[in-house]
Amino acid sequence: MKSISLLVLFFVPINIHAVDNLRIPDIRCLGMGGNGVTQSVLFNPALVALHTDKVLYSEYFNRYGVKELGTMGVGFVYPNPLLSAGVDISSFGYDQYRETLFRLSVGKRLNDRWRIGISFQYKMLQTELWEEVPKQLSTDVGILFTPVDKLLIGVLIMNFPAIAIHKYTAEIKCFTGYSVQIGFQWEIINSLLIVGTIESNKEHTWIGNAGIEYAPFKNFRIRAGVQTTPLLPALGIGYRLAGFAVDVATVYHPVLGVSTGLGLSYSF
Repeated sequence: MKSISLLVLFFVPINIHAVDNLRIPDIRCLGMGGNGVTQSVLFNPALVALHTDKVLYSEYFNRYGVKELGTMGVGFVYPNPLLSAGVDISSFGYDQYRETLFRLSVGKRLNDRWRIGISFQYKMLQTELWEEVPKQLSTDVGILFTPVDKLLIGVLIMNFPAIAIHKYTAEIKCFTGYSVQIGFQWEIINSLLIVGTIESNKEHTWIGNAGIEYAPFKNFRIRAGVQTTPLLPALGIGYRLAGFAVDVATVYHPVLGVSTGLGLSYSF
């Protein structure tokens, strides 16, 4: 346990200003480079209005290669003609250091081409290092546009506005700042999907990603993608059968090495 504590003190404070350990795209997206704007309901709240079935899902991603520092998330999407909704709970860390996120998102279909959504997030950080518990309230706004069939364009503003509660003035940043993202996904043919995203964030860092998903068989998917800043190549596979879906992804980091993730979902 002592070695785990050292890892928390080393990895988390150094990377927390640039890495959100709670808001990761779902495992399917990670296998394609991490495009959450047009694919992950944990990023773009407008996506809840794109679903036609109820979806219950669970995700696990181990970024640091240590089981105590994995990210676990569960969520539920409830589509409705008037107003679709989704709830998510994510947790990162272990007993001595834990980040937690509670999220409520709602989305509305305006017409055949436009969908909008808004989400509200409540984050908190619990650690033995501080007596008080830093918290953050934030809002995301997302838009989806379908100019032609099989092409989807998304715009997302994350964590704006955001209000910090019990935020420390130390150099360690407890929560990530705002981010503006524009992404797309295009189903070129029935078995091939390409995706991409460009992002600008509070640290004035430009980040991009691109990926593909290919279906050699009806229920089997092969994925590949890459993200920049830093360069993170990714691979993934997915299998779907009778409403159930299993997704696996692996991401290579030049410092952390190989990270793996598993996602399970059920549509009904």
